[in-house]
Amino acid sequence: MTDFAASSSANPFADSARGRNFVRLGLFYLVAYLALNWITAHRSINGSPITLWSPDDALSVMLIMESLAFAPLLWVGQIASDQLFSEVHHPLFATVVCESTLALGYLAMALTLRNRFGLQIRSMRPRDLVAVMAVAPLGAAVIGLFYCSALVATGEAPQGEFLSSYAGFWIGDAAAMVVIIPATCSIFRVLVAEPWRRTEVGHPLFLLSVTLIFVALVVFLSASHVDSRYLFNLCYLPILMVGMKFGYDAGALMLLLAQVLLLIALDYFGVNDKDFASYQVMMFVLSVSGQALGAMVTEWEAATAQLRRQQAELAKVSERATNGAMAAAMSHEISQPLASIAAYVLGARRLLESGQGEEKALGALRKAENEAARARKIVERLRDFVAKGEVARELVDLGELAAVILRLQSDAARERDVSLRLATTEDRPLRARIDRVGVEQALANLALNAIEAVPAHTGHVVIAVTRRGGMAALSVEDNGPGVAAEIAERLFEPFETTKPRGMGLGLPLAREIAAQHSGRLSWRPVAPRGTVFELELPLA
Repeated sequence: MTDFAASSSANPFADSARGRNFVRLGLFYLVAYLALNWITAHRSINGSPITLWSPDDALSVMLIMESLAFAPLLWVGQIASDQLFSEVHHPLFATVVCESTLALGYLAMALTLRNRFGLQIRSMRPRDLVAVMAVAPLGAAVIGLFYCSALVATGEAPQGEFLSSYAGFWIGDAAAMVVIIPATCSIFRVLVAEPWRRTEVGHPLFLLSVTLIFVALVVFLSASHVDSRYLFNLCYLPILMVGMKFGYDAGALMLLLAQVLLLIALDYFGVNDKDFASYQVMMFVLSVSGQALGAMVTEWEAATAQLRRQQAELAKVSERATNGAMAAAMSHEISQPLASIAAYVLGARRLLESGQGEEKALGALRKAENEAARARKIVERLRDFVAKGEVARELVDLGELAAVILRLQSDAARERDVSLRLATTEDRPLRARIDRVGVEQALANLALNAIEAVPAHTGHVVIAVTRRGGMAALSVEDNGPGVAAEIAERLFEPFETTKPRGMGLGLPLAREIAAQHSGRLSWRPVAPRGTVFELELPLA
């Protein structure tokens, strides 16, 4: 059926297909409304249109929520049912006045649910149940006050029966609405859901069937002896369990079936109106409790599913970020040896072109070859890490490693006329089992940073290797301006740099390499000026 709730002011006959659907829905409502009134007429209070179970009123509210265009049909149906099924016939004028009051009340309730709370019958969410549970009982109380007053004012009900009529109206309307409206919304959701598969519904259907049989036994045992109506409370446990296990939809449908079974049992055993009202009050409380719990479970499951989807999406984002970071790290790591290779090759070409001697050119080419080998080792290290999640470690003399870094950075120091030297006080080799390429690159980054930070011609950089208990400290000290206060707290964060063309990855990578070796990277200022960076590694 076409959804008329999109626009209450739209013409339902704007096209032929929509007009036919409008007519079908209107006729279905009218037949259902009259049928429900005929079924419940024997439970009318003192011959009035008021009954202790009013599903037709819940149907009216849902119809108006579909479209305001159905309002005249609601009014006609109420007048017709009052004239056809009421045990006591009243003047038409009195019927029109009373039923108009009722129709306006349901119109106001439907508009409140739809416009104020955004509730749509065909797409009602479990969280919308709060609005139904709040508006339906309160609305029934207000509507009942005006409707019963109209009955008394027009002489359709004795003044002395106002309170009993009002109480019956409220019980009948409130109990019906908190059962019928949620159950109808659940039926709509079930009908538009994906096709069921037997492997998915077999076990739930078996459990729901057992629960329904148990509820039916309890209802009939309770209704068979009014003095034992407290047995009806045994329905709470299975219905609450259904709501907890299967959620809002199953709970709402189970409550509808329980209400139908209760009505059948009460009529079969001839329970009087007073006790009938007591059962309906218990059913109202059961409906509110069961559906509230089912709604919470459904919302929790929806939130959990949403969290899983967000986690999956976050994992994808994290994977993309990791790939991006790895690409940036690889670019940073290889940029130094590639820059050195380019410089050595350029130097060798110029030497050969100027005829200054092949020996110097060969020396530059050998250095370029060494840098190419270092770049290859870096690539192989990253490849092994991506493929295996780990890198090979070997036993390394840290003093020898520091000497290699000294040689690698000597040209950069010579270019800026900076003093670069190695200092060690250890008389025995300090060995550690490390990822040699990674530690070399970390120490090379620290040394190059120091060379670039110190002033040209007067700067000096010292690479030192010392023992501290079971740790070895590879330190790089310079007499540069020190770390600026504005970046001191973010010094080891990725992409934090003061270099015009820097990537800000050298220090974060060095710190990560230290952490992978159960060591640490730290820094401290040196008086009167300068900085010391220390890479601590556990000794073998």
